[in-house]
Amino acid sequence: MIDSSHLLLQAITIPIAFSPIIYAAGRAMGKNAGWLAFLVLMYVTGLLAHVTLSLPTMPEGALTASYPWAPYIGSLTLVADGLSAPIALTIALLCALIAVYSIGYMEHERDLDAYYALYLIYAAGMIGTVLATNLAAFFLFFELMLIPSWALIGRWGTGPKERIAFKYFMFTEAGALSLLGGIVAAYFLSGTFDVMEMAPRLVYHDAAVLTAILVAMLLGLLVKMAVFPLHTWLPDAHAEAPTPISALLSPAMIGIGGYAAIRIAYTAFPVVMSNWLFVTVLAALAVITMIYGGVMALAQDDIKRLLAYSSISQMGYLLFGVASLSVLGLTGAVLFYISHGLCKAVLFMMSGVLMHTFHTRSISKFGGLGPRMPFTATASLIAFLGLAGTPPMVGFWGEVFIFAGSMHTAFIHLVSVDVARALVTAVAIVGSALTAGYGLWTIRRVFFGQPNEETRMAREGSAVMVAPIMILAALAVVLGVYPTVVAEPSSMLASKLMERLAALAGG
Repeated sequence: MIDSSHLLLQAITIPIAFSPIIYAAGRAMGKNAGWLAFLVLMYVTGLLAHVTLSLPTMPEGALTASYPWAPYIGSLTLVADGLSAPIALTIALLCALIAVYSIGYMEHERDLDAYYALYLIYAAGMIGTVLATNLAAFFLFFELMLIPSWALIGRWGTGPKERIAFKYFMFTEAGALSLLGGIVAAYFLSGTFDVMEMAPRLVYHDAAVLTAILVAMLLGLLVKMAVFPLHTWLPDAHAEAPTPISALLSPAMIGIGGYAAIRIAYTAFPVVMSNWLFVTVLAALAVITMIYGGVMALAQDDIKRLLAYSSISQMGYLLFGVASLSVLGLTGAVLFYISHGLCKAVLFMMSGVLMHTFHTRSISKFGGLGPRMPFTATASLIAFLGLAGTPPMVGFWGEVFIFAGSMHTAFIHLVSVDVARALVTAVAIVGSALTAGYGLWTIRRVFFGQPNEETRMAREGSAVMVAPIMILAALAVVLGVYPTVVAEPSSMLASKLMERLAALAGG
């Protein structure tokens, strides 16, 4: 029997501890430093997989680790439950497999010792952000995501990389300051930084004040999610970042804003979340983001910018789940995060394979690649179908649960139907066709049709680049066939959140 008492702390501290080690050894190891990063992150993945699969047998369905930290700040508390554990596991798995992909993609780059050292810190920051429930620690990990990702874009990116990295840093830091302001205000009203203890202490304060605090916090999280109109940093940053980092920025990092919105809004601010106008505005903003991102993706010829705008659209789906006010919708949001993580990582890595082979990102210069690159083509089709919510991919369950949860909220009181929510949900369902549109249109232009002079002699990418793609695509199908491993603990946690919201918000 594995002692679970310190597994969560290990998941954060081990990548940080190995960062200077890989920096010291990386100069001699060269590109093979990626294998050391892979082993470290696979160990973390194994820890989090054990925790996630053990949740149903744990008291309260959660694993909690608490460590004395500092006066006034409280304890460093880490929690793995039906919300945080599947998301942290997804992040760790993506980081591990993309480390292998980096071996092939970054082999001709310089300073790989610094690249993999920053990479491990970036991974630790994302995992720590998801596991921490003390908002002071949450903010520190939130910043720990930003600094190494900024450096990775500014040093190994393409195009005007320094300017784009600066824009990315300033947008995200401005959002982080808004988040920090909300955290500090919530602390002064509640006397605690622990998000799990805030609700009973905040519930008696003026609702307008609580709404202002939550808006400040959500503003920072919505910048991280690149929700319209706070999105302008994302197409540049994700398109010009080195492709392995693009495959983490879009699939893993930006969705953490959606996770944090669920954790903070539902756990600490039930009075605000029970406000009809507030959640309806969130739902409408989500639909605008879905449609805007989908339309912009349709207009792109640059494959990485297409995927970046697709990520904006997908964050609209995730925000819609946050605003669903239902067990189904929140469960769907967790499933959707996993689906987007797996599928979008596949697609960004696919774009890297094409860029390595043809030295271009223009979709119009591809064509007829399916028979020549069958593994990449198959994985890409699976990934786009997953984003579009097509069975048997896990994205199907994510979308169905999100939309069904929102409709359930609209019709839960049959005497007075929430017409506004029903209409917004209907628009969202119709707008979701855009995802299938830009996805299948991209597949058609890249992998079908007649090959041209450049694509006629194309061959499959290297094994270290293609194998991670195939593994993630297969997982998207496996979890679609058997989503219960994620959906069961997530739905249990969502039920507790909704019961808590109803009780603390006055039913």
